[in-house]
Amino acid sequence: MRFTVTSAELIEVYGLGHIELHRDIESLVFALIELRKVEIDHDNGVSPEELAARFRDIVGRFDPTGFADEESPWNLAMEELEHGIW
Repeated sequence: MRFTVTSAELIEVYGLGHIELHRDIESLVFALIELRKVEIDHDNGVSPEELAARFRDIVGRFDPTGFADEESPWNLAMEELEHGIW
């Protein structure tokens, strides 16, 4: 006997949810390119607050999906940047 469990069933059973981060692949690639710019500028001494604000603004204008949920990985990453965890 073989059982198949769908991701929807796992979410229902375990209360796991998901947070949408990007509307499509283009949006993902755009965010990753902007993140690389943040890393380079961070290494060059630009303030973390400025970098986080810039990333949120630029990426959010292209695709606001990743910032719609307060607990999204993008929001958490920018908070960590602002608090000097990077």
